[in-house]
Amino acid sequence: MSAFFLKLRSNIALDGDIVLAEREIKTLFGEYFAVEKDKIAEAQKNLNLPTETFLEHSRTKNVIGFIAFTPKVKIFEIAKLLSFVQEIWCEKSLFSDDILTLPFVAESENFACLVPFLAMSEFLTYTEEANISKDFVREILRVIALKGKNPKTAKLILRANTSTPHVHGLHTYKAKFFPRFVRSLIISETALENCQNQTILDPFVGSGTSVIEAALLGFQSIGIDIDKLSCLISESKINLLTNTFESVQKSAVQLFSNSNGTNGTYIFPSWISRKFERHNILEEKRNYESDINNWLAKINHIGINKELFQIAISDALTRKFNIRMMGTGVGRFALEIQKSAINTLIEKNLKYILKCARIIELLRDVYQIETIKPQILNDSAINQPLENETVDFIITSPPYLPASSGREDYLIGKSISLTALNLMNEKDIQNIEQKSVGSMKNLNGERNGLPDSVYQLHDWLFKDELRNIKAQPTLIYYQDLKKSLKECFRVLKKGGKAVFIIGKETVFYSYKTREILFRVSCDEIFKQIAGSVGFEIIEIVDIELDKKNKNARPRSLDKFYESAIVLKKLL
Repeated sequence: MSAFFLKLRSNIALDGDIVLAEREIKTLFGEYFAVEKDKIAEAQKNLNLPTETFLEHSRTKNVIGFIAFTPKVKIFEIAKLLSFVQEIWCEKSLFSDDILTLPFVAESENFACLVPFLAMSEFLTYTEEANISKDFVREILRVIALKGKNPKTAKLILRANTSTPHVHGLHTYKAKFFPRFVRSLIISETALENCQNQTILDPFVGSGTSVIEAALLGFQSIGIDIDKLSCLISESKINLLTNTFESVQKSAVQLFSNSNGTNGTYIFPSWISRKFERHNILEEKRNYESDINNWLAKINHIGINKELFQIAISDALTRKFNIRMMGTGVGRFALEIQKSAINTLIEKNLKYILKCARIIELLRDVYQIETIKPQILNDSAINQPLENETVDFIITSPPYLPASSGREDYLIGKSISLTALNLMNEKDIQNIEQKSVGSMKNLNGERNGLPDSVYQLHDWLFKDELRNIKAQPTLIYYQDLKKSLKECFRVLKKGGKAVFIIGKETVFYSYKTREILFRVSCDEIFKQIAGSVGFEIIEIVDIELDKKNKNARPRSLDKFYESAIVLKKLL
């Protein structure tokens, strides 16, 4: 029986990712077992690779990969799918000559090595190499196959942070999906053999990670979001995913040939302007507005790919002006202005767009990827504009419990971009914020139809002097979550599955000490609500996240888990 060694990505830090990797492998192979660093000899009984091949560029922790047997699809197709695997090794006699000549395949003695699509996309995205081409892909394969050394390439393979490859890095975005995470769940929970005839839905699409990964895997997909900037980010990523480098380059040349437009009318939203007024830096404010107006005038003269360059501006403004919500949900925020000039940030983003266009075109060519263009709808998850039973699979991550993240006002945080790109005015922002799931501004709720634990949480928050402002929004959050689950149940085909990714638990601590005051089992509440609308709970997969930013959780040093809750609509 032919064996395959699936070496895990060297930068996998947490055991939760091993769980997801194993789910993929179980889906794609008939049998498998884990390979531990100190038990290489056991693996070599099945595939007699040199010890160096097992260990080079591998994880520092004990489990470095899997030995797998009986692939359920062709192995070069599996290379297009795997999310957590860095290298696929097998005897080269298994392949015909035409497979061995594919750009993502290398030979080493009697063995062949295939580098999966997602791993290669990470290498190409984070390289400083100027010539991103098939020759560079071959150089990566040469180093991985141990046919030569190149310290820069080896460092690239071992790079720790590669969480936003190719189009996923187009715009900074809070609480975005990790591509590996969403890809692995699509692979393990759908019928891959019939992907082109299946539709995947994300009703809280955010920055578009789910629809991008669905498209790369060959599915039709739909994304819904109430936030127009989120929709524009998703559409821009789709543009890059399906466009040509030549088209993007021509638009960039046109952009830089446009003269500056100094007579624009953009001014910051009133709540941002007041920050400048309070600190008496109005001249600085006018200079920033002038820079923004110049770029808006340039982009307004672009014929095609305009949204790509709008996103370059939006990302720059998001990085330049960091809006950090403060307090417990009363709408106060701090405006932190970064040192880098707006022009510098935008020019850097434009270079990234060109690099990304080249990378994705190369990846489509090398891996022979055919994508189906996703559809993005600016609408609400609690009133989805879709017909009954038209969706095969749902994967999404709704906003988190406002009781724990109630300081955030996401549209205020995006308000500079939203108004600069003329997506929303100040009144629009306030109106949409009230309609958003998890909003701190929606106060029109009723006390019925929810699990008892929700009302216990509400009552506890209401009695807490500092947190009572969160009580009513938390109640409404769960009402809206139930409405969105009802809509998902309505549009999902019978027998279809849905995966919701939520925070497993919320813990409230004393503001002065780390004493635990109240603990909320968010996964249990979600299960009860999902069951009440008709879903069967199939499985819960708890995944530890590598939370390095303690500013987000200053009083909690505990491990943080997300739960992927797998639901099914019975026949």
